[in-house]
Formats: sequence, C-alpha cells, structure tokens
Amino acid sequence: FFFLMIRRPPRSTQGVSSAASDVYKRQVSTQSTWDFQWCQRRSMGKESKSQFSLKKVKQYILVGRAKPVAGQKEEPKVYRMRVFAPNTVIAKSKFWTLMRKQKKIKHTGGELIAIHEVIENPSKSVKVYGIVLRYQSRTGYHNMYKEYRDTNICGAMSQMYMDMAGRHRAREETIHIVRTCVVPESKIKRAETKSFTNGNVKFPLLNRISRPPIKKFKAFARAKRPTLFLQQNNSDS
Repeated sequence: FFFLMIRRPPRSTQGVSSAASDVYKRQVSTQSTWDFQWCQRRSMGKESKSQFSLKKVKQYILVGRAKPVAGQKEEPKVYRMRVFAPNTVIAKSKFWTLMRKQKKIKHTGGELIAIHEVIENPSKSVKVYGIVLRYQSRTGYHNMYKEYRDTNICGAMSQMYMDMAGRHRAREETIHIVRTCVVPESKIKRAETKSFTNGNVKFPLLNRISRPPIKKFKAFARAKRPTLFLQQNNSDS
C-alpha cells in the first residue's frame, strides 16, 4: 500500500488520459508562457543588451549635515563627499551610509543641503587613473590599489567595478573608494598599464574587411567566401 502511494503518476496516452499528468503539463506550459512574456518585455525595452556590457557610473558631490536642534547655539558641521553611483538615488544612499558609519548621523536625523553631478570636459587623450579602495570580502576587509586607462574618471571607475566583480566577487555596496588620482607615466606601478607607455606599441588588424567603394557594387550574397585575415605572397626566389 505504501508503494502505491509514492509511485509516479501514470502518463497520458492517446487512448487513456491521466488527470495528474495533465495537471503537471499545464504547470510546465504556464511556466514557459511566463518565461516567454518576461523575455518579450525585456526585448521591448529601450536599452539594448550591448549597453549593459559596461557599468555606467557618474560622479556626484553631496553636501549634508545633522539637523539643527532648537536651543543649540553652535551650528552643526557641514560635510562634503564625492560619490560614484549610476544615479542620484544610489548616490544619496551611499552618502547616508557613510555618514552613519563615520559620523554617526542617520538619514532621519540629518538633512541633505546640495547634490551636484560633476561632468568632466570631453577629452580624447587617454590617462592612467590610480584608485585606492577598500572592500569587504567573505573573510574580511582588504585594501587595494588599482590602475586603469581611460579618458575620464567615470570610465575608470566603471572598469574598476567590473574588474572587482569578476576577479574578487566584490559587490558595489562593499567597495569604498579612498582616493583617486591621475598617475604620471614615470610613477606607473602595474605591469599591465606600463606596457602601454612604450611608444612602439602596435595593434595588428586581424579582421580586415574590404568594403566596396561605391554603393552600387554592394552585394548581399557572394559565391566566394571572403578572406578576413592578411595574406602574404611568398614568392620563390
């Protein structure tokens, strides 16, 4: 009797239909329908998948203090903080988190005076940014120094967050930025960054595609497969 209770439900065939098997099939089909609808909603979004390849980070300056108390003569100190975050909501959250840990000022007992986004001038020159950070892992707190090549500080911070997530499994909320600076060429420490300081650095074109000079010569289908690598003619002397 116990064996009959735990056995699997019978399967439906062309001649006989099992109620338990039909219920299981309906559950599977419903789950697949939900998955399809979720994927369809994601595909209808404005942002494409390629835009999520790099974390977008902005630089904010926040100014805040504790709320003044009635009858207190001295005004509370004003604190200014630079925060890297994707939007203003997360920037405020980081600000009050650090204020609570360092100055014992909570969001309920403080006030935010100003918040500004720092927009750098567009530059096409690549600089080396040094980042001193402290992050929390599963075993404890660790100090670290990183170097990244980018045209602005926000791009370097984006690389840092992606690198820390991939190499050390560090989440964004566990990473605290201590200091950032532009590193001159003579003081670069990391070998990966130092390899780009040589003036004879060359980048080979491994995927060279020949394009037609005029639009009328453009063809959507060809009988010959295109050659995507460089060929060298070795003539016998």
